[in-house]
Amino acid sequence: MEHHESAMREAMVRKENNEMGVAKGDGIGQLKGTIPAREYFRWHQSHRGCWGDKSFIKEFFRDNPSFRAKSFNNKSFSGKTFSKPTSK
Repeated sequence: MEHHESAMREAMVRKENNEMGVAKGDGIGQLKGTIPAREYFRWHQSHRGCWGDKSFIKEFFRDNPSFRAKSFNNKSFSGKTFSKPTSK
């Protein structure tokens, strides 16, 4: 039963992340992912302060890729490039 619930939460998070894309809130920063409340509080209870640890968060998203948001690609700009004017 819990495995089924977990799969359903994962599917909901995946859908939410796809809809959000690389959303960015004013003054908040880039969306890294969406963590269901059940997972968040289970980890918080067993490992106090874990969500403040950047290496823990990196490992969490590595182990749970479905919770990760779409990554922001800095190389997505395809506009005209400008060159330095030449002097005559």
